Amino acid sequence: MAGPSSSPPNSTSTSPSVTSLKYVEKEGDQWEPEFEYESDSNSEITLAGDGVRSSASSQFSFMYDNGRRYHSDRFKSEYYLPNDEREQDRLDLYHHIFLSLLGGALYISPLDNPKKILDVGTGTGIWAMDIADEYPQAEVVGTDLSPIQPPWVPPNCRFEVEDMEEDWRYALNYFDFIHIRSLSGSFQDWDQVLLKAYSHLSPGGYLEYQDYASEIFYHDGTRPPDDDIEKSAFGYYLKAVNEAAINNKRPIKVAQTMKARFEKIGLEDVKEHRAVWPLGDWPKDPKLKELGRWGRIGVIDSVGPFAMGYLRREGWTHEEIAELCAKVKKDLGKGGSKYYCEGWFIYGRRPNPRS
Repeated sequence: MAGPSSSPPNSTSTSPSVTSLKYVEKEGDQWEPEFEYESDSNSEITLAGDGVRSSASSQFSFMYDNGRRYHSDRFKSEYYLPNDEREQDRLDLYHHIFLSLLGGALYISPLDNPKKILDVGTGTGIWAMDIADEYPQAEVVGTDLSPIQPPWVPPNCRFEVEDMEEDWRYALNYFDFIHIRSLSGSFQDWDQVLLKAYSHLSPGGYLEYQDYASEIFYHDGTRPPDDDIEKSAFGYYLKAVNEAAINNKRPIKVAQTMKARFEKIGLEDVKEHRAVWPLGDWPKDPKLKELGRWGRIGVIDSVGPFAMGYLRREGWTHEEIAELCAKVKKDLGKGGSKYYCEGWFIYGRRPNPRS
């Protein structure tokens, strides 16, 4: 496994969509993201376009639990994370991190002016809107379980409420590029989802996966213990959540398997890129230090929702989860452990019989 010496792209350029991101200091020397744009996720949105489903439909009513809002229970998928404004801010922060890991790029696939693009699990829609701006002649579709995307989007971009574990209603061989990001823990059968993506790619089209790997390392490349909460609360936490995810048949730790899965379904020229993702401001390099600040904020905002989503299904009480999350946040705080994870980027091309 590569340690911190495997350098990620140096640039920390950001998308224009997130230039309004700023940080506000809270208690305990923690920093939280604050976004200057408004996102009224409770408003009813109807988007134009053939076959587009309106989020105003009652079948997409939200569910509430433990003070957080979640997607409708009408779907086969059991996505355990919330979809409220706090979660939307977290997703937009992660978009900023992924762009930074790629030097400002939205993808690593060698695209050649794609005409039809699909963003699976689009979340707030920020990636889909950015690539619609990059390719204004392309048709861009973003799908998600939750209709939380903004109503004002590029004219070539639209959003649809879909469960991608169910049958895809798009034409076969339709998309030139299919993008999947931050969906670890979302699917029971990744191979079936990838096969659907393959069959809906046009010959010569690209499939790309981006995510973190749900495993951590110390700054020297060694692994922290996962069986001693006092030595590494974060390591202990990840083991508990990863095991709960496996027990619930929605594994989180899948990035390491994705290259082999791409090759298994028949994609060609499969390439894998990994980038160091610091979780704290411990790096000496100023760009990595800044990335580490964002990384720590992202993790701190993630530990609670993931724990509530998975550990409660294993019998953990609210009090036990709160205690564990408090220790993880302390472990990640200033002066705590020097952790990093890895961002994984994998792409492959559907064979083109004509070439």
